[in-house]
Amino acid sequence: MIVRTYMRRSKNDEGKQQFSLDVQAGGCRDFLDASPFAGAKVLEYVDDGKAGDDFHSRTGLRQLLGDARRGDIVLCRDQSRLGRDAIEVTLVVRDLVRDRGCRLFYYASGQEALFANAIDQATTFIQGTGHQMELEAIRSRVREALRSRVRAGRVAGGRCYGYRLERQSDGSGRPFTIAVVHEAEAAVVRRIFRLRCEGHGLKKIAHVLNRDAVPSPNAGKRGTGSWSPGCIRAMLLNGRYRGVYTHGKVKKVRTGGVVARVRAEASEVISVEIPEWQIIDDETWARSRELFAPESAARKMTKPAAKYALTGIARCGTCGGAVGCASTRSAGDYVKSYTCVRHHQRGPRACTASVRQPMAEIEGALVSYLEQHVLSTEVIDDFAQQVRAAIEEQIPERAADVAELEGQLRAVKAEQKKLTKAVAIADDVPELVSELRDRATRARSLESRIAAARRAPEEQGEIVAKAETLVRRRLCEVRDQLRGREDLRTVFLRLFPEGIRFYPSRAENQQVWRIEGGVSLGQLVEGDGLPLCTLQSDPKGT
Repeated sequence: MIVRTYMRRSKNDEGKQQFSLDVQAGGCRDFLDASPFAGAKVLEYVDDGKAGDDFHSRTGLRQLLGDARRGDIVLCRDQSRLGRDAIEVTLVVRDLVRDRGCRLFYYASGQEALFANAIDQATTFIQGTGHQMELEAIRSRVREALRSRVRAGRVAGGRCYGYRLERQSDGSGRPFTIAVVHEAEAAVVRRIFRLRCEGHGLKKIAHVLNRDAVPSPNAGKRGTGSWSPGCIRAMLLNGRYRGVYTHGKVKKVRTGGVVARVRAEASEVISVEIPEWQIIDDETWARSRELFAPESAARKMTKPAAKYALTGIARCGTCGGAVGCASTRSAGDYVKSYTCVRHHQRGPRACTASVRQPMAEIEGALVSYLEQHVLSTEVIDDFAQQVRAAIEEQIPERAADVAELEGQLRAVKAEQKKLTKAVAIADDVPELVSELRDRATRARSLESRIAAARRAPEEQGEIVAKAETLVRRRLCEVRDQLRGREDLRTVFLRLFPEGIRFYPSRAENQQVWRIEGGVSLGQLVEGDGLPLCTLQSDPKGT
């Protein structure tokens, strides 16, 4: 038996001592010391800074669900720590208690969470609904408080370049934050608008500021400490510099467990004029806005699809920034080349790697290397044999797997018998019938898995041989794709799951890129119907 404790603290819990991770850890220890489980092995699972309705990025909870086994004890403060989404938390409790056979305790109440019948399920769901309503109420209060600050001319967000934040107090002593013009930074803002009105592009302005070593927003804390065209653009479109504070243009929504930023409806956006914030006069503001294309101000908030084979895969080895496309002269013509985006957009002070090498040269050299050293006949044969060995190593463990599955099957059939008697006594109660059908489905699934694990040795040999053949065929198909230049980007994404690095070098008195990276052949065959096995990452090269 293992005791698995789960602790979660969200941003909404800041200032609430009862939800701190230390307090939760102490509560778990106190409960265990006074329980029959004292002395058992304890494993902790923690999610810090995760919202209650976030069931996608909570690695602690996902690991707990993956590790939990029949007979384990799961302990947390209360149900709200598992989550604040009624449906999702009910599914988590069902998975832990009913399906995995764990015992779940809440130390705040000292109660054990049950999930044996429809009443237990309804109780769990109702409690989850209460916690979900509480989360929604908290967010509603926070949202309204922020909007109230904006209407009062106070700051409802973080720092903005050109202003400094000051803390003040109202008549009742409650503190609030206001923004005051920062003259040194305001001078930089005026310079940016002046350069723009003079006809300079965003990239040119970034180069000028970086050349003159002008401190950039958040330099030394976040980012690279240099100006980028994107930063310049955001400043030129920020209405705060003309004394108008706009709040609520973007909101967060959770879809499919993932938080996305979307444009808010016009009715949700509020704007307040704050004359003391004005840094740019109205004439300069109007002139700078005219220089943007009409569609630029309403740019979609979605990232465009990558156009080139190595976009998003290659990183500059000098600064760590992205490698992207730029034009360069080759044989008298302009051709598309791979270059460091940070150097291209921000200048040599941001990154010294000035290499621009034609895409055709780089992609051709990379394909040639992969054909000769990674997808050669010898490497494919060696990798296929590794796959065979990995599968064969698991065959002797089938007996232990069968024993565990048979134990689960006996437990499920015992539950079936009890439910059958309950249905007979209760005169066909729908909830009990549903539970009985669920047990029958699980029993059939377990029987199929046991039968698969008991395959005859000759049948297992056929599976191993088939897997080896499949691996060889798949890798040969990838090699043919490379030779035919068919969808290189898809192949590169699977070959280089951790990306590759471009380092400046010289060859025949010319600047070129030297490429380094590790190749994973396992990514190419994963999901092709192979039996469960571990596929190792393979050749590394330059």
